[in-house]
Parts: sequence; C-alpha cells; structure tokens
Amino acid sequence: MPNKVPVSEGAQRILSAAAGLFARKGYAAVSINDIAAAVGGSKANVFHHFPTKDALYLAVIRSACEGFADEFDAIAENDDDDRNRLRSIAVSHMRHLMSHPDSMRLILREVFAEDSGINRALIASILHQNFELIVSRVKQGQENDQFRKDVDSAMVAVVLLALNIFYFQTNTILEQFDGLKNIDSPQRFAEVAFDTFSKGLIDS
Repeated sequence: MPNKVPVSEGAQRILSAAAGLFARKGYAAVSINDIAAAVGGSKANVFHHFPTKDALYLAVIRSACEGFADEFDAIAENDDDDRNRLRSIAVSHMRHLMSHPDSMRLILREVFAEDSGINRALIASILHQNFELIVSRVKQGQENDQFRKDVDSAMVAVVLLALNIFYFQTNTILEQFDGLKNIDSPQRFAEVAFDTFSKGLIDS
C-alpha cells in the first residue's frame, strides 16, 4: 500500500491516542492540544510527526487500513484455494475490526458523516484500497473457475464487509437472539456468514 504512515514508536503512540479521540468526539471537536495531552507530550511533538491536524487524521485512517492489508498479504501467501482464502479474509477482517475498535468507529464516523471538513474523495481513496484487495481476490477466483463468473465481484466485497461491520456494531444485541446463541465468537460469525452467502439460499 502506498504512502504508509510513520512507524516510529512516538508516531504510533500519537496515532493510537488520536484514533480514540477522533472516534469518540469527531474531527472538529478534537484539538492537537487534546492529542498531545493524551500521549503526555507537547503540540510540538505531535507536529514533529504530523505537520497538520488533517495529516494526522488521514494517517490514523491509513494506519487502520494498512493493518488489514498486511494481514491480507499474509493470507494470500498461505492458501492456494480461492474459496478458503476468501473465507480467511472474511475472518481476518472481523478479527481486525474487533481488535481495533477505535479505528473502526472512526472509519464508520467518517463514512456516515455528511461533511467532516476533510477531503472525502481522499478518504474514499484510502478506504477503497482494501475494498479493491477483496474485489481482486474474487476476480482471481473467477478466473480460476472456483467462483461463478456471473457474480459481481464488487458486490461480493460489499456483502463480506457489510456483514462483518453489522456484527461489529450490533454484537451485544445479536448475542441475545436465540437463533444466534450458538455463534459464540466474532470469528465464528464471520465463518458462518461467509458460508451462508457463498453457498446461497437456493442451490444452483
């Protein structure tokens, strides 16, 4: 993934603190002073790593996306079966959501915001990179005759992501539903959801 964010220990502390603050309060309500205080440093230290608040905000979102992209690359190397690989991607995406809740809530806040004051085309381009990773994997499976060629690869990516995000947002409610009580972990939900939509409601 191009334009990777800084990886120094100091920059990572700032990114982590900023992700939590931005996720809880939104872009406009968070100041550089707030972020500096959260990491026990100064504004100058924050600006040493990130020249502007906008740059820091975009870096937080890039960091969240890069984490999933790194896991995606590992999956691509470890499994030659396209269906198993896509299933593993669904599980990995779920694991990433649940282990980085602040980053996920920040991304969702940005996705649903009407106007955050940030260049939304740039935000979309960052998020689109991971979306395209999934689309490309579906297309590869179609080329290998493991997936139906008449299925829209982009819609498969939408469904995979949407199911996981829905669970992320509603899992404390879903776990109360009798029919879902046997699905006892986020990983299991991702597996069952993938198996369900990949097999289809009606056999062909």
